[in-house]
Formats: sequence, C-alpha cells, structure tokens
Amino acid sequence: MDYSIVTDRRGSRADIVRREADGALVPVDADTADGRDYQAWRDAGGAPAAPAAPAAPTLAETKAQLRAALADRRWRAETAGTMVSGLSLSTDEKTQGKLTAAVVASVLDNDYAVNWKLADGSFLLFDHATLIAVAQGVRAHVQSCFDREAQLVAAIDDAPDIAALTALDIEAGWPA
Repeated sequence: MDYSIVTDRRGSRADIVRREADGALVPVDADTADGRDYQAWRDAGGAPAAPAAPAAPTLAETKAQLRAALADRRWRAETAGTMVSGLSLSTDEKTQGKLTAAVVASVLDNDYAVNWKLADGSFLLFDHATLIAVAQGVRAHVQSCFDREAQLVAAIDDAPDIAALTALDIEAGWPA
C-alpha cells in the first residue's frame, strides 16, 4: 500500500495523506484503523510520496485567464485619461457619465456652458462647441480602448496553443 502527501490550496502540507489504492484521505495521527495502518506502514519504512505537481492549466483555462487580464488592462487604459485639443482630461467612468450629461444639457440649450475640471485640477469654461468636441474626443479614446481589446480577444481566440498565448503582449498598443 502506498500513500502520498496532501497539501492545502496554499501548498502547505496538510495533516492527512492519500491512500493511493483507493484515494481515501487518512489523517496521519488518527486513532482509527486507517490511521493505525498508515503508522504501521511508516514504521515499516514507508515514506509518503511528494504531492503531485498541480496540473498545468488547459488551453481553454489559459485563454479565459488571459481574457480576464485583458479586460482589466482595457479598463486601466480606458480610465487613464486622454488629451483632446491640448486639454488633459480624465476618462474614468464617473467623468464619462458627467460629460454625457453636460453634452445633453448643451444640446437642449446651445447657450449652456459649464466650468469643467481638467485632469490637472484646473477649471475651464466649456461652451456648447467645446463640450461636443471634448465628448467626441473622450468617446474616441474609450472606443479605441475597446477596439484594442477586441483585437487582442481575437488573437487569444485564434491562438492554437499555450506558446502562442504566451507570445501575446496585452500591455502594448493601447491609446494614450
């Protein structure tokens, strides 16, 4: 009869072993028939095998992990800010929403103007034309981030193996 060491999720050694004959988990210090059998096996010179190396992720699992990392990378690029007509603008989700609301107000009243806070903390008065231009610039930035993500998702989906996935650089090519 052979046994192998069992580890927890962090890789720490647990106080149980796996009996290889049937896969049963046996506490190493239990006063049970299984525990006594294990101790007798150890006393006779048996040594439990090292834990098996974790199975390498499948191609599908690796693709899913890379897609998740890619979505996070796109979000970081999307919300990092951008330059529009020489103005440094925030592009976080709240700012995108507030900009949309300001544009709606401006479309409803072409005389509408708003003091807009720039990424550097300064304020600038945006009239109707400036609001439209800034909104279009921010929207173009956001869309280019999604376009880059779409390109990389296609490359992930088309990758035939782990080596091809490893060669993909999801950090490069993002809009500024």
